[in-house]
Amino acid sequence: MAMRAAILPKLRIAAGLLLAVLLSVVGCHVLRRRNPASPEALLKRADEMSWLNNWIAAEPLYRQAEIEFAQKHQPSKALYAQVSEMPAHSESSVGIPAQIAILTKDLKLPEAREPETRLRVLTILGMLEVNYDSGMARETWTHVEDLALRRHHYLLASRAVGEQGIAAFLLGDMATAKKDVVKAWFVAKAADPGAHIRYASMYGTGLVELHRYKEALGPLDEAIEVAKDTPGAAYPSIAINAKIGALSGLGKGQEALALAGDEMERVGRYHLVEHTADVYQIRAGVYEAMGNWDQAISDYRQSAQYAKQVSHWRGLTQVDGLLAKAYLHQGALESALAAINEAIEANEHIPDELYFVPKNLAIKAEIMARIGDIKSSNELYEKSADILDALLSKVPTPTVERQLLSDLSEVYSGYFVSLSNQGMTADAFRVMERARGRVEAQALTHHEVIAPHDPNPLEQRLTKLNLALIDTDESSVRSQLLNAIYQAEQQLTPDSAEVDTAPKPVELRQLQRDLRSSELFVEYVLDSPQSYALAVTDRTVHRYTLPSKDILSQEVTRYRSEILQRKDDQALAQQLFNGLLGGIPELKDKQKLIVVPDGKLHLLPFSALSNGGHYVLNSYVVSVAPSGTVFHILRHRENQIVRDNLPYVGVAAWTTNSSPPRKFLASVLRAVSGPERKELIALPESRHEVETIAADLPKPNTILLGEDATETNFKRLPLSQYNVVHLALHGYVDPEFPDRSALVFAPEQQSTDDSLLQVREIRHLHLNANLVTLSACNTGLGPVGEEGVANIVNAFIEAGSQSVVSALWELEDHSTTHLMTVFYEHLGRHEERAEALRQAQLEMLNSGSPPYYWAGFVLDGEPGGSLFQASGVNISSRSSQ
Repeated sequence: MAMRAAILPKLRIAAGLLLAVLLSVVGCHVLRRRNPASPEALLKRADEMSWLNNWIAAEPLYRQAEIEFAQKHQPSKALYAQVSEMPAHSESSVGIPAQIAILTKDLKLPEAREPETRLRVLTILGMLEVNYDSGMARETWTHVEDLALRRHHYLLASRAVGEQGIAAFLLGDMATAKKDVVKAWFVAKAADPGAHIRYASMYGTGLVELHRYKEALGPLDEAIEVAKDTPGAAYPSIAINAKIGALSGLGKGQEALALAGDEMERVGRYHLVEHTADVYQIRAGVYEAMGNWDQAISDYRQSAQYAKQVSHWRGLTQVDGLLAKAYLHQGALESALAAINEAIEANEHIPDELYFVPKNLAIKAEIMARIGDIKSSNELYEKSADILDALLSKVPTPTVERQLLSDLSEVYSGYFVSLSNQGMTADAFRVMERARGRVEAQALTHHEVIAPHDPNPLEQRLTKLNLALIDTDESSVRSQLLNAIYQAEQQLTPDSAEVDTAPKPVELRQLQRDLRSSELFVEYVLDSPQSYALAVTDRTVHRYTLPSKDILSQEVTRYRSEILQRKDDQALAQQLFNGLLGGIPELKDKQKLIVVPDGKLHLLPFSALSNGGHYVLNSYVVSVAPSGTVFHILRHRENQIVRDNLPYVGVAAWTTNSSPPRKFLASVLRAVSGPERKELIALPESRHEVETIAADLPKPNTILLGEDATETNFKRLPLSQYNVVHLALHGYVDPEFPDRSALVFAPEQQSTDDSLLQVREIRHLHLNANLVTLSACNTGLGPVGEEGVANIVNAFIEAGSQSVVSALWELEDHSTTHLMTVFYEHLGRHEERAEALRQAQLEMLNSGSPPYYWAGFVLDGEPGGSLFQASGVNISSRSSQ
């Protein structure tokens, strides 16, 4: 007994999987010897169907078994069969609350004392509660897990863990949700097709909620294929519905409508009321994305009616919020208010579920502001933002935190607009700073360093998978490996479920004290029908109105396209200047511009905007900051950094004049999925670049070249002691999986590293560098949202760098090397970082080069301050060489 008690539940689940498989084989032989007409045989067959979630097909067998058990005076088994009939009727007859009440009473009956019957009643109760009240469901599934373990039903115990994870997601505990669902999902993949279908479906659905549509198709298609290949499995409704939303999000509206039509016909045949409500809601979203607002409103209303029929409170909470937004778009304020009130009232039936609360409160706040009730609007916005802050405190990773911020960003932006319209500029700034740069500010305030260590089994597996990807050119094998990499990545959630609390946003007055008299700080908020710029100097603060988000985003996309074609489009550069800076009079009296971008503005080189035929670069030093709070932290942190006297480390991996091994090039292209799949080429001038820079800077220095420039060797350096880190490498961006974005080091033989220094690894480096330079392609790119951009640059800021120079597009090797050497020459003359970069760019501009060659380099972080003391540098000028 003592030995058994000492075994952890997790180990008991894992150890029981083999036993479960063996028992299933034995069970088949036992079943064959039973009378096929006996109630035991009926029950066994029905349980096999329901285990695959095919409750509708199992219901007649359960009903017959109930009758026969009752006739044989076996009340416990009759109750087991009776409660098992409920899931088939949960959407078409008695409402879920009534069924929950019945099951709660059933648990008190004498016949429910029999362990198997009690376990079945609790399981059915948990299934219904998941669709009703997640707090109740989480508690019930905890009881199911405990009893299932005691009864040696290890697969059911694993399912119970997954259901607790689903409940945790709806309760706002994102860290626990991911941990539990992924754990159950992986157990299910080994031995439980029914659960495999469910958890792949639920995980994909969560990705759709976070607008990660392309990534969502992976688990959703996985669920659909497993259901197709598993005899007797239920139709994967959850996966199909989520796939409709994913297709719509990817712009495939007609394909989404066709799939929705098929699903509507199927649920109608079985009178599945709750599923019908879901399909109407999803189809309405497709119509909305296509601009058909009348049809969208009609479908949202139908969905709400069906949800009310079965007291589907969560569905009603969601769909009425969407209906209110649709009415708001049409200007029907009274109808919008009625819909949002119904959504909020529905949520009161499930008060512990927080996910939809912030968004719905913000919708009502916007309605109240339009009606003219400003006091109520402010109170609703503040409550909404507070609840969102609580949700953000329970996310598992920075990437998930960014995704949630992006999904619910309208809470902060709507509140900003409302407060600034009231003239409450300081409060409006505080609200936006609760979202902007939040991840970077947390990392700088509570930086967690992961020291060099022997890889754990999961890290070893991920490295082996990446290396296996290097060794194959077979597309089918490659697809399998990429899927395995994705699965392994999902298990990389930190052991701690607690995310560091966000620091208090900087006050506007404090930011003004941080600014120098020559600096203008501009924070952008892209919105519709108008966007905004908050212009801050050391003495003044003003908000300015700009063109809409759609207009500005389209112009940025066009201008980037022109630049990448080596064109010099002065008219479009002037148009963007007029829209973004022309209406800010404070700019005329300043010399330095610090920008906090929003949305597509993260991809715009502000130095290449033009006014009167002159680029911004000609007159201003331009830099970028993730937020006012991060800018404040970095400006005050610089004087507190303590490091040894190691001025410089330079890394250049691709120094050979011959091309790198084709096999390795192919592996990199597969291991990361950047926006453009181009062959990696040698960077022969990168060696000259890092060696020339080393000659310009104080000694001692460290240089890693060619085959020595490996990820392993780089990580082994005392990185926290270097003042300047210069990486002349290839860089790749993965917009779908931003944590896979990477710098590419030299390939290694028999190493624990895979030559890809990815974003998730960069975050945990320990840096105190004044400057990190990423002389690599596309390192400034990444998926963008209102909360910021998820890219390699911000990962280095999170790791502790004061400033980062990066590239917004792929550049030619020779021009990059020239610009970099000139940049460091100016740094060696004690010029400030952003000014030194400007001087290097000006030299190229004055030589007649179009913006493509100089505008792509951007400095993020602290723009001021020289890197070295005057006594430590002896520079010979070579700018004229």
